[in-house]
Amino acid sequence: MAWEQHRDAIMARWGSHGRRPAGFYEFDWDGHRPPYDLERSTLWRADKLTPEERVTLEAEWRAEFEAAQAPDFTLNDGSGELLVGDCARAAHYRWADIPDKLVKRWEKAERRRRERRPTPLREETAAT
Repeated sequence: MAWEQHRDAIMARWGSHGRRPAGFYEFDWDGHRPPYDLERSTLWRADKLTPEERVTLEAEWRAEFEAAQAPDFTLNDGSGELLVGDCARAAHYRWADIPDKLVKRWEKAERRRRERRPTPLREETAAT
């Protein structure tokens, strides 16, 4: 079969950045091809990324996650409505196709970091 014979060359040329060519979904994937906007997180969850792709995508997703952490984070959802706070962050995570598992992990780490951060009241109490 042509796919088996040329798979490595085709994947080297078109199977990168969390994207896969049609042949991959036809012959190597069990199920329907995921929608384009969910392809990268789908391949991440299925552990079908190369180690390099995984590192690159996770760094990209982390940057998008960090961008949404500003206390005044807002997002125009395209409908004319301006989303604010947690709703805006959730929409941004969906837009960036960040896997829920990573969002939960990073949110937990963010909460722990905020809890460890000294507040002015704690600093004053410690100084007295």
